[in-house]
Amino acid sequence: MNSSEVHPSRKILLVVTTGGFTHAGPVLEVGRTLAARGHTIEFATLEGQENWVRNEEYEFVTKVHLLGAGPTEDQLEAHYRRSQKWDVSKGLGASMESKYLFDSFWPQTYHGLKGIMDDPATRPDMMIADFFVDAVKDIHVEYQLPIAVVWPNMPFLMMPCSYIPGQPGFQLEGTLTSETASMWLRIKNELVVLTGLRAILKWVNWTKQMRRDNAVYYPTHRPQKPDYLILVNSFFGLEIPRDLPPTCAPIGPLLSPTYPPLDTSCEEFLGRHRSVLYIGLGTHIILPNKDAIKIINGVMRLMQEGLIDGVIWAIGKKSRQDLDGNQTFQIKTNSSATKLSELLANKHPDWLLPFFAPQRAILDHESTKLYFTHGGGSSANEALYHGKPLIAMGFFFDQIANTTRLVAAGVAESLNKFRFTSDELYAKAKQILQSDKNNHKSYLRNVLRMKRIAHIAAHRRNHAADLVEELMYDNELRFSPGDQNGGGRELRPMHLQTADMRMPAYKAKNWDLYAVCVLGTSVLMGSTWFAGRLLWTFRAPLVEQVQLMVGEGLRRVFK
Repeated sequence: MNSSEVHPSRKILLVVTTGGFTHAGPVLEVGRTLAARGHTIEFATLEGQENWVRNEEYEFVTKVHLLGAGPTEDQLEAHYRRSQKWDVSKGLGASMESKYLFDSFWPQTYHGLKGIMDDPATRPDMMIADFFVDAVKDIHVEYQLPIAVVWPNMPFLMMPCSYIPGQPGFQLEGTLTSETASMWLRIKNELVVLTGLRAILKWVNWTKQMRRDNAVYYPTHRPQKPDYLILVNSFFGLEIPRDLPPTCAPIGPLLSPTYPPLDTSCEEFLGRHRSVLYIGLGTHIILPNKDAIKIINGVMRLMQEGLIDGVIWAIGKKSRQDLDGNQTFQIKTNSSATKLSELLANKHPDWLLPFFAPQRAILDHESTKLYFTHGGGSSANEALYHGKPLIAMGFFFDQIANTTRLVAAGVAESLNKFRFTSDELYAKAKQILQSDKNNHKSYLRNVLRMKRIAHIAAHRRNHAADLVEELMYDNELRFSPGDQNGGGRELRPMHLQTADMRMPAYKAKNWDLYAVCVLGTSVLMGSTWFAGRLLWTFRAPLVEQVQLMVGEGLRRVFK
């Protein structure tokens, strides 16, 4: 058997719609590994996002398919402002408007992917998608096409874990497992989803109507244990250890092998400073002026005490729109006042505030001593991979969960976006920066530990590619030949799926065995009781009969 029969090359379509490039990056990294194995990689996305793969780094992408217009800038800004104000402790209701926004792109994505599938010239052998792309699950059902979905952390409403209260991304701050959570905190975490039930049911009805309007009448595909691959862009150490089915695997951190180098301004700045705080709160966070003032005041105290000697703070153009340039600060003791507008214009020698910063190159530099982050999945992975301690202030969804996990790993201190103060920022940053003097808590030791784990875990991109190939080769030969739209008869079950997903619940959970055991035990105990009752009721005649038999026997012996 030649190698092409054992390891045939296939066409794989990567699909990313909403969510930005942070959602596309991990999917493209899986594609990179598969391309190196000889597979053809194509990319499907919304209009305006095709430039993500128009550079040498992603030259392995051979074709781009456009699925229609994406969200407008105004829609995205409204989404991020809503998300910043969302308080998870008050339920899911305030976040549902963003859910409607992203799900509203399902029709065009669904029809766009169907168009790709219906054309023999473009039809792929598999799709790998970001978790926002629900339409790939419909393609999986309708065309029997194998799919993989990339999540930033363990998915919610799937693969429940009894000792992890609440749902990933919707957990209250400080919650890890039931091992460390109080009874009240566990109850509150479960109530997060329950209190949002009314909003959830409204969304369910809206989704059903949207699907009916597009001639899709079967329910959404949401198995508790997936019959497709779940690839989690995280790793145990950051992610909470748990039992997983064979179709789910942590394969992160999925990071590009190359990254933009330091630009001239950053390189010169880091060359002139020896203890730099890097602040990166995400490209979409529009920081309120009052919060920016608190951050600057806290950072100034660190500088005044010599704990840091420089700050690089990446703030995009949109993120600056709420800042008051006339706000003044005294950066150093006995120095003249400095306006915020001057800091934003990079007129202070110890402050560098670019619109964009080469984050990984900055984190990799020895002068960077501390990273103040929003705790997004990519930022958490990059910080651990490059070995930097963190101040983490999660704003929404997985950022909040990641913040808790980073603190639990011993590499970070957390701030609450609603309640943090300048003093708290100063005190927690000082605690980390002086960790070599703190005998009770060694951040540097834990940072090194997590860095080593992250570097080993990064090799699991190859495991992700292995699983994708396994699924493709299994899927294409376990169905009898059908037409181009699938339709072949299933000859054998999916090789990675556990049998309980194909069995009725009573059989998978052995309820029938328990019932038989209970019934058998009941019959035995009942029979014993009934026999005992009979013996007791007729004990006198029986005793008399036994006595007569014994007497008769003795007479015969002594006769």
